[in-house]
Parts: sequence; structure tokens; C-alpha cells
Amino acid sequence: MQDGSYNEVPVIRTPVFKTPADDLAYWQANPDVAACGLSAPQHYAQYGQHEGRMQAANQDLVAAMRERKLERIAFRQNPVTPRTYGQPANYMTDAIRQEFHIPPFPPISAHNYGGYIAGLQKEHPDWMFLDVGAGLRDTVTEQMVNVDVFPALSTDVVCVGENLPFADAQFDFVLCAATLEHTKRPWEVAAEICRVLKPGGIVRIDYPFLQPVHGYPSHYFNATPEGNISLFEKWCDIQYCIVEDHFHPIHALRWMMEDWKNGLPDDAKAQFGNMRVDDFLSSAIPDMMQQPFCTELSPETKKVICAGSTLEGVKKQGPQFYGSLREEHLAQEVAQARRDVEIMRASSSWKVTAPLRKALGGLRKKS
Repeated sequence: MQDGSYNEVPVIRTPVFKTPADDLAYWQANPDVAACGLSAPQHYAQYGQHEGRMQAANQDLVAAMRERKLERIAFRQNPVTPRTYGQPANYMTDAIRQEFHIPPFPPISAHNYGGYIAGLQKEHPDWMFLDVGAGLRDTVTEQMVNVDVFPALSTDVVCVGENLPFADAQFDFVLCAATLEHTKRPWEVAAEICRVLKPGGIVRIDYPFLQPVHGYPSHYFNATPEGNISLFEKWCDIQYCIVEDHFHPIHALRWMMEDWKNGLPDDAKAQFGNMRVDDFLSSAIPDMMQQPFCTELSPETKKVICAGSTLEGVKKQGPQFYGSLREEHLAQEVAQARRDVEIMRASSSWKVTAPLRKALGGLRKKS
């Protein structure tokens, strides 16, 4: 920031339709329905108001802010398409979209940061923040670089978390909230997050555990608190891993029960809804498995709230497959080793011990 002050700009607002520019702003905020055949006011009246659709706001201010923040960041690679003024930097190739099953318009989540993150930005105006999997944020600041797989209005860099395009040690604070479960290889995302974090920087991870399947655009891995720790303890000193109010068990139980009830036909739904908690807990599972609220649960809902899944497969044949598999594993190991070395060299201990390594190198040459 040029003046060192906190500057926040709204990105979306409640729709109004007074000019053609307002109609365009509605489609820009909701590209997934832009080809619906309705006018913007018609879509909002029939569907958008119920769905909580919003409209783009302050696009010129957001574009200028994006330019300033990206000028403060070093990148290790060039975008795959030339970037024009005010537009996100695009690192998403067709091959990546295919590998990670990213549709043209993924479902975009929209959330506020809340007091903690906003307070940190105000308290540390010189820090650079990174939000991996930001979705559509209501507001943007010059300190927060927003990353996502789709160019939402608040997105600054379009890429996957498994391959962040930033140079090493760029950010003072990295946030990844309710995103790792949607990444295909969260262990690689964790390594990338730690690579772009400055030594002494802070990482904050919100990682769901007992949550039903929800797509953005896919849902791969939930994690226990220990699983969350395991992804980052190699590179970070873990200060705490706690259950915040937004991850209280009531959310998991309520979500699963609602999905269960909504996946039943009306008669079974009424039977399920009339049960008391004690009725449910005191009944034997084999007996409940014979009841309509179990037997008539839709297959789709079973997948969403299942206790687990069973897979059976047949290994592929052919020397070409084995050769490519070995090459892929070797490439992954080399890439991981390079990331480990980069992180080690960025550490304070590596810098402190540099004179000792130099002296030892001189002794080896003499011997």
C-alpha cells in the first residue's frame, strides 16, 4: 500500500436494475446463468433473489487495487495467457482443468473474513496475505491476494493450490479456509503453502472433518485434527489445532440429519422427523436398517452422508503404463525434493550456518 493504511473495497452488492450497466454487472457476478435466456431483472425476480445472487460493484476500484497488490508479489512463472490491466493472472491451462475436473463455472462460495483476519490486516498494513481457495469475497483489500480455480470478481490469481505460481517466501500470512477437502492432493497444496510463506510467517488452515460431501467443484479428502497437523508439521511449528465454534459438532450433526431427512420420500421423512434423540440412540442398528428411513434413503443421499465407501478395481496392464507410472513417481519425488531444499534454504537456520558450510567446503578441497 502506498500510504500504509488499510483500504477495503466492496466487490458485490444487492442488485439494482436502473441502467444497462446494472444488467451487465449482474451477469458478471453470476456467469453461470448468463446464458439462461432471461433478462437480468427477470432472472433475479424468478430465481436470483431466492438464491441470494448479487451484482458486481466498484469494478474500476477493484481493478486498480489488483494491479497494485500484484506489483508487490514476485512470480516464478508467467501466466498462460497475457494479462490485461485489472484482470486476474491466469495460470489455468486446459490440461489442468481436465486433470482437476474443473467445470467452466464452478459453484462459488461467498464469505466475509470476520473480525480476526480483518483485524490482522489493519494491525499489519505492511504484511502481504494470501487466501488459497478464496471463492467470492464480499470485499477486497490491497494486502490480500485471492487465489481460486475460477476468476470470480474478487479473484486475483487463477490456479490450483497444488501449483501456486508465486516465488518462494512471498507472504507473511496464508489462509486456506474450507478448501483443502476440495483439492485433489492436499499434501501438495500444504507444501506449496509453506513454500510461499515467509520464514516466521503464519499459516491458518480451516479443514473440515465430519461434513457431508459438498462440491467445489469436487470433494476429495476430509481430515481429523491430527490429519490437519500432519500436513504442516514438517515445515511449521504448530501453535494449536482447536475446534472453533464454526466447527462445533452441532454443525456436523445438523447437516447430516437435514440431508438424511431431505433424501427421504414424504412418509419416511415424517417417520424420521418424529423420532426423538433417545429413540434413535436406543434402537439397535440392525433393527433401524429395516425401517423405511433407512431402506428408502435415496442412493444420492447415501453417498453424501455415508460412513464410508467400498472400492474394487483391476490394475492396468502393459509396459507403457508401468513406465509412465515410474516416471510420474520419479518426477513427483524430484519435485518434492526441490521444494524441501527451497524451503530449507529459505529458513533462518540455513542462513545462520552458511559460514560453517563454507569453511567445511574449503577443508574438503584442501584434503
